[in-house]
Amino acid sequence: MVTKKDIINGLYELGLKSGDTVVVHSSLSSFGQVKGDADTVIDAILEVVGSEGTLVVPTFTYGQGVFDPQESPSLTGAITQTLRKRPNAIRSLHPSHSVAAIGRLAEVITENVENFCPFGRGSSLFKLLQVNGKVLLLGTTHITNSIIHVAEEIVSVVYLERNREVQFKNPHGTVVRKWIRMPGCSKGFDAVQEILEERDAIKETQIGDCNAMLMTARSVVDAAVEVLKLNPEGLLCEHPDCESCAQARAMISATEAEMQEKEIIELAEEEERTRRFVEKSLEGNPVKYFDPDEEYYSPN
Repeated sequence: MVTKKDIINGLYELGLKSGDTVVVHSSLSSFGQVKGDADTVIDAILEVVGSEGTLVVPTFTYGQGVFDPQESPSLTGAITQTLRKRPNAIRSLHPSHSVAAIGRLAEVITENVENFCPFGRGSSLFKLLQVNGKVLLLGTTHITNSIIHVAEEIVSVVYLERNREVQFKNPHGTVVRKWIRMPGCSKGFDAVQEILEERDAIKETQIGDCNAMLMTARSVVDAAVEVLKLNPEGLLCEHPDCESCAQARAMISATEAEMQEKEIIELAEEEERTRRFVEKSLEGNPVKYFDPDEEYYSPN
């Protein structure tokens, strides 16, 4: 049986401390049996970060149905659903990728994000990066590490140019429809693990049966940006039935072909400009070409 004290000790071992702002991706079942269930995990984290810290969890709905911030359940696990229902939790109004937060920066993290891309500048997780936040994975891998989507936005990968329609209730109770950017698939995000390990950027420990990992948001984003700059397909998954990644690869290939065609056209235009310049420069000054039949004397 995992207790609150066990979780607190594990968090201290990872290096989580008072005043930290941390986003938590979690699997309650990964702990085994927890005394007090999800509330115990939340209470333990809040005790460690203290009154000056902030706990953030994803309460994503992925644009399914009409988003109501008061009623729409979180689809990202029991711990996130439990936290969002707490009286002191603030939930953002983003129609597909809302978060809930408790603590000193809760309002800053959640306010005015509904008009921005899910993970672009102005989004909750972009703000978490800006305040030097941390990422805590409890029983999950980087497949759930949503801060990596921020790196995709920073690099401006072409496959982000996809949209979907969502519905949400505004503060007046009216259902509104809008088109928003659709993030890419996250099943290939474990590609950042090796880089983070090489840089000693991850701390790991075991809490009950749960493998827990802590890292800074900056280290994760830096690693993901590096992957994408080396290969724009670097964070896509290899699942043969993943339509999202298949479409993303097609968009990347089309963009690369377009860029190659543009380079060829630009090169041809440059060659034409050079030819015209040479012709103009030689007007009235015919060039005397070497004639092999003429007797030639070397100046040496």
